[in-house]
Amino acid sequence: MVDWRMRQDLLRCSPSFYGSPRFDCVIVKTAGKPFIARLVYLFGCSISDTDLHLAIIHAYDVGISVHRRQDVDLGLWHVRAKPHSSSEIILVRSIIRGAALAKDPETYGDYFVMHTVDTDMFLRVKSLQT
Repeated sequence: MVDWRMRQDLLRCSPSFYGSPRFDCVIVKTAGKPFIARLVYLFGCSISDTDLHLAIIHAYDVGISVHRRQDVDLGLWHVRAKPHSSSEIILVRSIIRGAALAKDPETYGDYFVMHTVDTDMFLRVKSLQT
């Protein structure tokens, strides 16, 4: 959103990344509005002469109705994981960029979107909130 230059975003999706699991989060744009998801598995397949790069993702809801006053004042945005049964397969090219999430210490399963990573992320999260 900040400029039109191509950038590289290194994303990790591994059950053993230097001895620990690492499954990065991303912003995804499919048919509808962009949303935040966690990468579960990356794979490729070939159909005839076409190579497809696919990802299994675990989407996060954006509509959490209860916000603490402190979170509203600080501009923090909550997301919550959908049930694992609602995981989806997407084309890797529908991934817009990586996203950083931090666990909400007061509510299990809720996360804060770290929108202050850079200007692009700040603008994207603001557009998701509308």
